[in-house]
Amino acid sequence: MRDIITREEFSNSVNTRFKLEIDEANFLEMELVTVDDLGSTPRQEQFSLVFRGPAAPILPQTIYQLEHAVIGLFNIFLVPIGRDNLGVNYEAVFNRFVEQEP
Repeated sequence: MRDIITREEFSNSVNTRFKLEIDEANFLEMELVTVDDLGSTPRQEQFSLVFRGPAAPILPQTIYQLEHAVIGLFNIFLVPIGRDNLGVNYEAVFNRFVEQEP
């Protein structure tokens, strides 16, 4: 299970599929559609991800386990932010300090 995934890793995975675990027997396919920098600095990484899922079901905001062929397995807090004719969009926002070498 991955703890830290960088904005660059997610940026390299835009327009690819992720498998979201609803429970032990049910999964949904999600597509990463955007990665937006929210004002990162050399000491702080701030970015958002938007995933698109199917039109139904609409998942509640909570922590989900996702899996990607390159990135691997990780947990992420997703919030539904909108729905259109392509499906439901979910957002994850990251705001974390970047470790500096001494």
